[in-house]
Amino acid sequence: MTQPARQDDKPTFDASCISARISVSSSAYAHSSVVSSELDRITHSVRDSVGEQNFQHWFHKRTRFEISGDRLIVRVPNPFILGWLLRRFRTSLNQAAQLVLGPSATSQFEVDESLMLEVAGAFSAVGTPVPGAMNSGAIDNDVKLRRDPGNGPLKSTKNLQSLPAIPSEFDRPNSLSLPGNRRRFRCFDSFISGECNDLAVLAARQVSATPGERYNPLFIHGGTGTGKTHLLEAIYTEVRRKHSEKNVMYLTCEAFTNYFTSALSSRTVPSFRQRFRNVEVLLIDNIEFLDNKRATQEEFLHTITQLIDHGGQVVISSDRHPRLLTKHREELTTRFMSGLVCRIESPDEATRHKLARSLTAGMKAVFADDALEYIVRRCRRNVRELQGALNQLEGQFALNGRRITLAVAREILGEMAEECRRLVRISDVEKVVCEVFGVTVADLRSASRRKAIALPRAVAMFMSRRMTKSAYREIGMYFGGRDHSTVVAAERKVAEWVTIGEPIGLPTSCSGRTIGELIDELENRLQNLAC
Repeated sequence: MTQPARQDDKPTFDASCISARISVSSSAYAHSSVVSSELDRITHSVRDSVGEQNFQHWFHKRTRFEISGDRLIVRVPNPFILGWLLRRFRTSLNQAAQLVLGPSATSQFEVDESLMLEVAGAFSAVGTPVPGAMNSGAIDNDVKLRRDPGNGPLKSTKNLQSLPAIPSEFDRPNSLSLPGNRRRFRCFDSFISGECNDLAVLAARQVSATPGERYNPLFIHGGTGTGKTHLLEAIYTEVRRKHSEKNVMYLTCEAFTNYFTSALSSRTVPSFRQRFRNVEVLLIDNIEFLDNKRATQEEFLHTITQLIDHGGQVVISSDRHPRLLTKHREELTTRFMSGLVCRIESPDEATRHKLARSLTAGMKAVFADDALEYIVRRCRRNVRELQGALNQLEGQFALNGRRITLAVAREILGEMAEECRRLVRISDVEKVVCEVFGVTVADLRSASRRKAIALPRAVAMFMSRRMTKSAYREIGMYFGGRDHSTVVAAERKVAEWVTIGEPIGLPTSCSGRTIGELIDELENRLQNLAC
């Protein structure tokens, strides 16, 4: 039965928003504006299409409509109601939008947590099960959900009632048109490509064009500030643009771990699995966060296995090659390597030039050509270092209005480098080398000449010279009381291996990689140590 109209069921307008927000109910709507009139017509059209009983059950006080251009935005309190509306009523909503807003109009779905209070206890009042609600996994706006063929309708609403709300970056869709607390995802157009990252960019574009068909999983690894997160965001943006019907999820590995831990503590693991295993494109950033988390690793392995087996696309980023994820389960690292592994290197000089031109284009500071050349040559490790140097110089320009000359750049960046110099010790190098090669401190300091020991020792000496201020004699004494000539010979030998691309050739987790690649990984880890 239609409930009587309430006084507070009137259209309300927020002058700071483009769209008028009107709570959907069975009451008559005031025709005080064009927007309210359009919403009134859409509401009546939806009611006529779905029937009074369905409208009261699924839309009355549980759904909020908004109009933005030629889009009907349908806000719902949680992903499970969203999934049900998508399956049963999306066609009716699209038809209502096109009838009122024009033939090009579409409906867009969003989860709005502010509606949770309005529907508190809603499911406890429902006398019938909600088929497929647990299969929704609906977390992105304007999504089409893929049902798992092995999942049938729910027999009871018990689990559904106990599901906790998960406040995540993917519960509320990210939209560039709505500023504030929503993440702004970057795109391919703003990514500077070059020899250092061309394979990763090519693979990312291919995955965006045909998700689930090639390079699955796609594993992108590289040092801090090389653009891994930017590429994942670009894939997210491109898939949503080209395949708006697909259910896309981006989140950090830390977030995945937190949600899984929460599900364990609240005994809602089945609900957690339905949410994560019904997406069609899963983007996970910083997978190295799973180190030593055995239970979460197993859950993640089963999650991506099911997604891939059912045609979903998985993209993962890490600060190191899968073989160097030594604290991950072997089954997980081999799954990562079953797709395509792409390395993003530190930006080469040509790419750094393009980056510098792109970054300075939006700055007010005036850079002399030789100053920009100096900055590009000096900041070689990653994009953030280059960006930080340019920002520092722009701040100097804002302070005194001086043109950024070569002399100014040398002065400012020299001071900055001295203040921020990383204090890497030989013991830091020793620890990282032991972790990567799987040897002990005693091994490195022993007299053993076996290749499995001598090679890591030589690399440790090389990295000690490269990353610390220690003298040859000091390094030699540290690694077993050797003289300085041994360290000099080790440094030359490792440098030669790097030049010729010598493979590691050891039956360890590093096998199949070159010495040069390993040196880059070690340097990245050491650079990330605190000052």
